[in-house]
Amino acid sequence: MDVDGPFGGPMRTWELSKSDLATLLDLSQKLNLDGEITPVMAWGMVLAHPRLGELNEKDFVKLTEDLGSKVRCYGFGAVMEEFEVRDALEATFSTKPEQPLGLTGVPHGGYSL
Repeated sequence: MDVDGPFGGPMRTWELSKSDLATLLDLSQKLNLDGEITPVMAWGMVLAHPRLGELNEKDFVKLTEDLGSKVRCYGFGAVMEEFEVRDALEATFSTKPEQPLGLTGVPHGGYSL
């Protein structure tokens, strides 16, 4: 998908390895953002969700659309409110039947990549 960047040209996308994402996540957790999180932290929240295994491609598209408008850039990097990520996840899972705990096959824990 081509999206215009803040200066009128197309926004660049970055190809990052899993280890690069893990490094970004580790570094971002050292920031004091007062209720805001970086995009890699939001991705970590999605990956750490106990019902992650229930998500399908359409769910990820919906999450992307819901959260895309919530991202703000202050010139030093993109951030969003942590509660907005939680709300988007809750809205996505509210459309799915509740699974008994432990049947998703995804361990719950902190952010990890």
